[in-house]
Formats: sequence, C-alpha cells, structure tokens
Amino acid sequence: MKDGRVILFNRENVLFNELEPGMTVQAKVSFIAQNYIIVDPVSPPERGIGAIKLGLQMVSETENWESAVMANALLYLIELLEEGV
Repeated sequence: MKDGRVILFNRENVLFNELEPGMTVQAKVSFIAQNYIIVDPVSPPERGIGAIKLGLQMVSETENWESAVMANALLYLIELLEEGV
C-alpha cells in the first residue's frame, strides 16, 4: 500500500489456495494493524491480461516514480501488442 503497509490474505479462507502471483481478487478487510492488513477474498481470483493491466495501472499510480515509469512503459507495450503494431 502507499503508506507502507503490507496486504496479507487470510490463510483460513477457502479461496486462499487458488491465489497465485499476478492474479487480482476482490477482498474485504478483516483486520488492520500498524504495518499490515489482513483481507479475506470474497470472489474467485482473476488471471490473464486484464489482471496484469489492472496491476500495472495500480503500480503506475504509486509515489515511487521509478516503478510508475516502468509500469506505464509496460502498459504502453501491451497496448501496442494488442493493436497488432
């Protein structure tokens, strides 16, 4: 998160074992601590190009300008590939 906290998924949730890197999932917050937040997935995770683009859009809005520049560049390349250029 922008404030430095880490998001952790509740291991006891039935959807936990379906989660993999690069996926997006809708979740609800179940616990907030000073350095982390625990969330419970409320729907099955999504994968594919849509999930990747959403993740890159989120990174592009970060305060870390180096990461934001890389995310924007990757989004631009994905758009070019989708257009067939």
